[in-house]
Amino acid sequence: MSNGFLPITRPTSLSEQVVEQVRTAIIEGRLKHGDRITEAMLTEMLGISRTPIREALILLAREGLIVNAPNRATFVRVFSASDVEQIFSFRTTLENFAGELTIGKLSPMDIDWLHASIEKQRAALHADDFKAVRSVDMAFHEYLVVRSDHPILLRAWREIVAQIAAVLYLRAEAIHDYDEYQSLRDHAAIVEAYQSRDLAHLKMLNEQINQRVAAECVRAVESARR
Repeated sequence: MSNGFLPITRPTSLSEQVVEQVRTAIIEGRLKHGDRITEAMLTEMLGISRTPIREALILLAREGLIVNAPNRATFVRVFSASDVEQIFSFRTTLENFAGELTIGKLSPMDIDWLHASIEKQRAALHADDFKAVRSVDMAFHEYLVVRSDHPILLRAWREIVAQIAAVLYLRAEAIHDYDEYQSLRDHAAIVEAYQSRDLAHLKMLNEQINQRVAAECVRAVESARR
């Protein structure tokens, strides 16, 4: 019987493969917020020794997806409203810095890629493929960070992206009245700001978008706690 995890086949270290599998399980809700995680459980699920699993749990804790309780038990992180607000305010800071570094550098090919990403997300929405919607959405934003050519900025972005994905999953599960197509309009406005090289407008957009999404995710985490 399937345990919900994919077979480990990627040519990376075992600990990195475990991180990827557990991260995906948390983001997709197969490991629920507050669920206890044990080395023995993951050993049985993944069929590997405890050493890479122990290393993976350390990495997942650094990503902010799991927490270690005082009794040495490990749990999937339960996000608070304050956590969400801090995640999205930090995201705004990172995206604004990326904008400062990138806004005059995007080529026509970059703009074409961003427009194609919007259409790819639209197609995923039409197909009700919400896993693809989230993936394409995050790839859009990461592309702009990558184009900043700033490795430390990219590292900081990648350290919070899993937390963003996790709380966006909570929003999707808990709130059914938000407009999925708003993200497409947001992305189109961001691309337009980059094309016109209007940094002030881009920063305003980043602030407004992240504040709105943070408020939706706060509603979700508060609903999950009730």
